Order: sequence, then C-alpha cells, then structure tokens
Amino acid sequence: ADSDVDGYGDAASAAIVCDMPSGYVSDATDCDDTDDDINPAADEFCNEADDDCDGDVDEDDALDAATWYLDGDSDGFGESVSTEVACEASTGYVDDATDCDDDESDVYPGATEYCDLQDNDCDGSVDEDVENVYYADVDGDGFGDSADIDEACMAPSGYVLDDTDCDDTDAAINPDATEVCDASDIDEDCNGSSDDDDSGVDLSTGTRLYADGDGDGYGDSSDNEWFCDAASGYVADSSDCDDGDSAISPSASEVCDSADNDCDGDVDEDDASDAGTWYADVDSDGFGDASSTTTACDVPSGYVSDDTDCMDTDRSVNPDATEVCNEEDDDCDGSVDEGVQNTYFLDSDSDGYGVSSGTTDACSVPSGYSANDNDCDDSDGDISPAATEVCDAADVDEDCDGDADDADSSTDTSTMTEFYADSDVDGYGDAASAAIVCDMPSGYVSDATDCDDTDDDINPAADEFCNEADDDCDGDVDEDDALDAATWYLDGDSDGFGESVSTEVACEASTGYVDDATDCDDDESDVYPGATEYCDLQDNDCDGSVDEGVTTTFYADADGDGYGDAAVSSDVCLAPSGYVTNRRDCDDTEELVNPSIEESRAAETCEDGLDNDCSGDADEDDESCDCVSDTADTGLCEEGDTGGDTAGDTAAGDTGDTGDTGDTGS
Repeated sequence: ADSDVDGYGDAASAAIVCDMPSGYVSDATDCDDTDDDINPAADEFCNEADDDCDGDVDEDDALDAATWYLDGDSDGFGESVSTEVACEASTGYVDDATDCDDDESDVYPGATEYCDLQDNDCDGSVDEDVENVYYADVDGDGFGDSADIDEACMAPSGYVLDDTDCDDTDAAINPDATEVCDASDIDEDCNGSSDDDDSGVDLSTGTRLYADGDGDGYGDSSDNEWFCDAASGYVADSSDCDDGDSAISPSASEVCDSADNDCDGDVDEDDASDAGTWYADVDSDGFGDASSTTTACDVPSGYVSDDTDCMDTDRSVNPDATEVCNEEDDDCDGSVDEGVQNTYFLDSDSDGYGVSSGTTDACSVPSGYSANDNDCDDSDGDISPAATEVCDAADVDEDCDGDADDADSSTDTSTMTEFYADSDVDGYGDAASAAIVCDMPSGYVSDATDCDDTDDDINPAADEFCNEADDDCDGDVDEDDALDAATWYLDGDSDGFGESVSTEVACEASTGYVDDATDCDDDESDVYPGATEYCDLQDNDCDGSVDEGVTTTFYADADGDGYGDAAVSSDVCLAPSGYVTNRRDCDDTEELVNPSIEESRAAETCEDGLDNDCSGDADEDDESCDCVSDTADTGLCEEGDTGGDTAGDTAAGDTGDTGDTGDTGS
C-alpha cells in the first residue's frame, strides 16, 4: 500500500494479486506511509525523523545541517578555523565564529574590556573606555594636581592616581605633610586651613607672643603663648619694662627726666629726645659724617658739629681736599673725578660689549658701559662676540661675525631641525633622506612618514585602493576599507551562487564567498539560477516558478476502473489520488463502463442503456451484443423483455424452451 502516494509502499500492508490494485506500488521500502515527505528518495533534514528511510536520524549530511565552530577556551564563542557540519553540535563546538582569541576564555565578543593591552571584547579596539585618570605629580610627593590630567591604562611617568595635592610645585606641601607656621599662611597639609586656623598645626614652628596689657605694642615677657600669626592683645616683643603704662616702652622717647622711658636699662642716655645731634669724625679731619650721628647732652668724644665730610674713613677726603682720578669725590663737591676721566662705551644689554653710539667718561668702567665697542646689537644681551650662533626664524647673527644660521659654520647643531626630502611633492617626506639644517630646504618637509616618495598618490593621507599597494602607508595592503573594495556573498552550498544575507566587503573574496547574490536556496547545491528544473516541488532554477515544464497531465478516475475522464484533468508532477494517465473512459461514474470490455472482446451488456465497452454504440446497436429478434422469448434482447426464460432452459442448445427454437444458452 502507498497511502501517502509518494511512490514507495508500506511493507506491513501488502496485497498479493495478479494485477496491482489502485493505491498500491511494487516498492516496499517506505518507512512512514502516512507522510509523503518521508521515503528512500527524500532529502534528510534535521527534524528528529528518518526522512530518507536509511535507518539513521539527522545525519551530518542533512540539507539543513548547521556549521559548528570549535570553542577551544569554552567561552561560548568559536573561531572559524576548525569546524564541523552536523544537526547538533559536538562537545566543544558552538554556532558562533566571532571569537578573536580562542585560547583566552575571558576574550570574546561582549566581554568586559580590561586595562590589559588586549582586545577583550573583540571589537577591534584595545582598552577602550577603561582608562584611568592620572594626575601630574610634578614635585614627586605622591600626590597629583587635579588640573593636570592624563587618561591611560597605566600611570604615565610623573603621574599618580591621587588628585589631592594643593601645590604640585612643592614636595613639602601635600595631604601627608605637617602644617607649620609660615609668613605666607601656606596650607602645607592641603586641608583647606593654614597656620592658626588649622588645629593640627605644629606650634613649635610658630612664634612665642607676649601679652600687651597697655596696648603700646610691647609685651610682658612673663605673660606669653605660642601662635603662628599675630593675635589680638599679644605682640612678638617682650621688652616692655612696664606693661601698665603705655608711655613707657622700648619705642618711647627718652627724655632727661631721671626715668628709663625707653626700657633700655639706662636713664637719660644720649638718645634722649631733647639731646643735641653730633656727627662722627672718624678720620679726625675736623669734618663729620652726616650719616653717622649721635645725640647727647654734651659732645661725645670723636664727634663734631660739622656734617659735610663725604668719606669719614679717609682723612684725605673732605671739603678742603684736592680732586684726583680715583673714583672718589675727594673734595666732597658732589662730582667724582671731574676733569680726570677715561672714555667708555654704552653697554645697554649688559653683555660686556658696548657700542660707539653711546659713550661716557670715567676713571673706571661705569655700570652699563664697556671698555670696547664690539657689540653688533646692544639691545639684546644674547647677541655679542661671545655668544653662540643658533638657528632662529629671523636669521639673527648672534655671535656678531657677519654670518647667521646655515651660513655660519659655528652654528650650534643642537638648535637645528631634521627635514626630509619630498621627491613626489605630496607633503610627506622620506625618512631615509634627511637634512639637518636651520631652515627647511626647497623640496623638503618636516614629515617623515611617506612610504613611497616616488609616487604622490601614496602617502598617509591617501585613500586605500585594491591595487596591491600600501596607498595610505599604514603597513597593510588592500585592506577591507579600500574605496573600491567589492561586496562578496556567502555561497554556503558551493554552487557558485550566493545569497545577500551574509556578506563581506574586501578586495578579494574569502573562501566560500562569490560575487553573485542570486541563489534562492543556499543550502541546496543543485538549486541556483539556470539549474535544471526537476519535478520535486522546488524552484530548482530560481526563476520564481516551481516544477514548470516538467509536469504530467493526469485524468480523474472517479469510478476507480483505471480509465480517466478527459474532461477532468490536473497538470502535476506526481499523480494525485484518484487520477490516472489515460483519458479513455466514456463514463467515469460506472466502474463497468470502460474500454477494457472491448479490448478483452467481452460482449456489450444488452438492454442496460450503457455503452459498456466505450465503442460509441450501446446495447443492440453494438455488434458485440448477441441479440435475437424473438418476441415470444421472455429472456432475449427485445424491448420489454423482463430478464430471461422461465422454463425449460438447460444452459445451452436446449430444445424444450417455450416459444424458443435454436436457443444458444440464454
């Protein structure tokens, strides 16, 4: 029996007959006769069924078997190098091929990116979004400046994670430092308070202050405390000899009143406010020094009343002396060496070299002058015969030898710049062709990144093309982002035609990719545009039609006699149930009416009103109907006959039949 009409029969449902009954076939290899998709000629699919009746389920050659990828590090992501094709993955295989390092279990797409110089999440970038913020620690005290930051994975040299330093120029100022007293109220421990305002200040670094009870600015040495800064009611001085009288203090004027007004331990001393002023006459020339005075009631020894001596250490210098060239005002007239001087040259930039445009006369070199006039630029202290020639934009002659920069053989090479030949004039130079000079020569640039200085289309700013050349000088040739890179399509069934779902953009196609995207089933290698169309309910040639040009016309056999009705047909690949390939039945409602009666030379059944043998004639009009014109017989083919003889028939050649002679058996 072939219940599912797939051309394969059920071995458990057999009929042993001469002729094959309708709905039966000679094949007994169907393993499921209820499903026409299951038979020995069917394709195997991954559906837990034995589609091709070979005794195995979901074999690796199933049409929809998947490709699985080895997951060497068991992180759920595999690499495309080692694969297997099967319905279910073997242990250690997964359906994902996007792992970028199958030896590291913590490296896979979507993994957490760590600061470890690796691409942990396989996105093509290293250590993105996981950098720390480091702060400059200029003074090396372990605490950084919050205003000077650098983002990186590892701390750059001179940077720390801490940003609490309040002065990164002084290693003694940081949150771990001890607050000390200082004149500038520096916050050494960076807590926002300084000196007396900081409870942690080391007062031993401060000052002992003394109580000033009378408010005269002088304190009592017996009443004191430690402070960083001045405190109300306290002073740094402890020299008041009477803190109950503001008129008595070290700053009070001494007067001749028999009291120690100024607390110096003496009474009515020479500095009394009403004492006379006297001038020191150290050299005893009779002329006193106006800058050296003393007061006293009486002239002290070594003092005079005159204050006109201009040098009281030299007896030969006084208003009565003669002027000589010795850089001294010998006669105390306010002029030095007048009429006895040398000529010196203006040295405005104080570099030791003067210019002839400015001169002065003196006994010795005055400040701002020089004994020579060899300077070529007296407005710049870095320009003189003693200077070193250096490179500069203005071609300055620093050493005053008449030559500057590249024209001066003595120019300091450490100030020169390295330039690189740009032969192809693309703005990028050849690192192998350098010139160390002050000014950039013609045909040279400051950049040294050109990888081909003979071709101006090749440089770091150029676009990459598929031309087997490193157009953009990044070390790679024909990478996937080339402007003319093509789109390639995965050809999963290797039939030369791909689908548009899975693509790659590259200069050259990877294995398994093609430039055609017109395949309509990339799992079937015999399905592609231009393939041969088969009668298999599939669009083999991808033209949008199924089984076109390969169908058969079948005809309805409603009465099941093996002959079809020409008026009822169906164009399909396989015969539908109740259809046959011939259309010769003349009455598809009567099983006993069909051409087989004529073909087997059987007689037309007379007087039943049917063309039993489909010859075109019925009953007595058919020559195969053996009828006799006998009205007396009640069993012959006359009109009105009721079915047969009622007496005397003996099957053949009977002579006793009533009203019937020559009867031959009916």
